[in-house]
Amino acid sequence: MSTHRWSLLTVSVAALLLTGCAAIPQQSNVKEVRICKAADCGTASQKYSSGQLLAGFEQLLKANDGEKVTICSSNPKTRACESVGACQFVLGGIVPGNGCSDSMVFTEIAMGKQPGQLDLKASMPLTFIWTPVYCVTTPATLSVRSPDEIALEFQPRFCSWMAVGPMGATFNLAVESIDLSHGQIGGYWSHAVSGGGNGRGSGYLVLKFPKAMPAGENWLDGQPLLPVAGN
Repeated sequence: MSTHRWSLLTVSVAALLLTGCAAIPQQSNVKEVRICKAADCGTASQKYSSGQLLAGFEQLLKANDGEKVTICSSNPKTRACESVGACQFVLGGIVPGNGCSDSMVFTEIAMGKQPGQLDLKASMPLTFIWTPVYCVTTPATLSVRSPDEIALEFQPRFCSWMAVGPMGATFNLAVESIDLSHGQIGGYWSHAVSGGGNGRGSGYLVLKFPKAMPAGENWLDGQPLLPVAGN
């Protein structure tokens, strides 16, 4: 193997190892998880068990297997989509600019090897200065450690951008809100890249799934909702 190719490989592996601890889920920002089902909203821990919440996430992810999930910048007060995409400052070699992503795709959803966990594959296309960044699909986990501690975590993944070369990237989301009836998940995100490009960012976002929980269904326990008196 040439010295140049060996150097690129070394940088890539080092980047993947370093970014594994660069982006920690912002779980401390989540005081309680808010959940809505139709017009009924409340605190998750007062309404549902960890198992019920995990079942709801499994249904949502499986209903949207292979579908494009939109990323919107937002805030925990409104939980409304303010602009499409989430961005962070990145230094691509010596070139400064914004690294952004406006969507995700989840596939191969299955119960995890650990209790309270779903295993899946995730792809998250990135851009740097409006040009595509190649990133591989990576294993990910959705963990419901308690009704108020829910995290989506990507394993470090390989990315590459033009002449800048290889880099490692991580993404984590500490879930703060769930709205199955509208197919929306809100939370505090943290993303980092290192290697050929270096940068990190964090904030609040909303994931908008194209397929929401149909009226009359209850993904939280797998049973149809009882009709409301008078309707």
